[in-house]
Amino acid sequence: MDALTDGVFAFAMTLLVISLDLPAGARVSSASQLLAVLSDLQDNLLVYVISFVVLGARWIRNAKDHDSDVWCSYSYAWAVIMHLFFITLVPFSTKLVGLYGDLWPAVCIYAANTICAALSSWRVANLLAAQENVPKPVDKLDLIVLLATALLSCVLAFVAPGYSMYAYLLNGVSPFLHRGQQDD
Repeated sequence: MDALTDGVFAFAMTLLVISLDLPAGARVSSASQLLAVLSDLQDNLLVYVISFVVLGARWIRNAKDHDSDVWCSYSYAWAVIMHLFFITLVPFSTKLVGLYGDLWPAVCIYAANTICAALSSWRVANLLAAQENVPKPVDKLDLIVLLATALLSCVLAFVAPGYSMYAYLLNGVSPFLHRGQQDD
């Protein structure tokens, strides 16, 4: 029953992002037009956030009630919910940059979503390590590379928007940086 309940909550929370769909047939050819279209979605975004938080709170309460012998801290549970919130926004930000990747607002929203998902993942990992009293610090190298490429992407969006998403390819250097650390 717990697995089914978790699955239904996860499915419902993931489907909420559908309410953030861009208007069909919107003609957008400039950053200001895209910002106007996105501004029209602010009510849907607010309802999405509220619904996600309410479902998250219900899921946490449900998990606490059913798994009292294996419970994590509330700060960890809410950190996971916040991380999942940014993960569920990935389809929207990906679609936005796929349609309007030559416009800086789309690239910067994608980057902001990437940054928030990465930072929330880092917070979850740190809270879990602290909860389990694991002395090993969470590796920050991949996080730093991801944050740097997201910021570089935003900068490029203003200078060479057609190439801005290529900045993320620099994440491919992370394994080589790790190898360099191991050689030291």
